[in-house]
Amino acid sequence: MLAWQKALIWHGLGFVTLLVLTWCDALFDLAHYMAGYPPRTADIGEIVIKSGVIVLLWVGSAYKLYLIVSRLSYLENFLRVCAWCRRIEHQSKWLSLEEHFQQRTGAMVSHGICPKCAERFKQDIVSS
Repeated sequence: MLAWQKALIWHGLGFVTLLVLTWCDALFDLAHYMAGYPPRTADIGEIVIKSGVIVLLWVGSAYKLYLIVSRLSYLENFLRVCAWCRRIEHQSKWLSLEEHFQQRTGAMVSHGICPKCAERFKQDIVSS
């Protein structure tokens, strides 16, 4: 499960709890029994409006939460590469490019030279 999905599940559970408590207070007069407030009658119209506001707040905050967690997940997927030796940081260890690929994919790494670098190497030899 992705990080944003977990965050939205917990976020949703919080808002469902608010809805349940709102309806329980209206139907069973929890404020009277738990806090000693005077008894009152349930006004269904008021509860529906309160529920609508809670749902609208949930939708707006869920969208913002999704954007924030998606952005964080995106940024966490970047590889930190040393500007000097080109080693890659993975789980607080600095690994060579070859070690990193071998650990992440299990593939063995072989070396070669691309045509552009071969041409540049050839020009360096000729000019020296």
